[in-house]
Amino acid sequence: MVLPPAKLKLLPGRRLRAVARILFEHGGKFESGDGPLELYLDDGTVVLFDGSADGESLRVQDSPWVDPFEPPISDENRLYIEQSGKWSRVEQSMVPMFASLLGEVICSVTVLKNEFGRDAGIQISIGETNLWFVVVGDECYVHWGAPVGFVQGATYEQ
Repeated sequence: MVLPPAKLKLLPGRRLRAVARILFEHGGKFESGDGPLELYLDDGTVVLFDGSADGESLRVQDSPWVDPFEPPISDENRLYIEQSGKWSRVEQSMVPMFASLLGEVICSVTVLKNEFGRDAGIQISIGETNLWFVVVGDECYVHWGAPVGFVQGATYEQ
């Protein structure tokens, strides 16, 4: 189920339990720059931030990412993965910037609009820290400072 941005108002007040990124993996190595973001909250909610099919808009989902290559993997898919790689969920809770957010409460979420006026990102205030997730040219990025080219839209607070 895809959440309309207005449903983001339900996130403030919830505590962050874990964080994961969906990163591209090839040959056992991960490309760490681009990929969706999953937040696991203390009430069992999982929120997935990703790009929409148009490559410019934010998509927010209230369920975890589903790996299309879940086992059992066919021989054809195994060969494809070996040659081309695949997206994989990677736990981020031990990464220092994310680890500092665990146990903190989401104070607010702000929708970010891109230069075309599309809802293309979100600013999440967790404890004393701000995290920005934006969609640019069919890629998804996490920033620890305000990204250039985005303006604030609706804000939802605790």
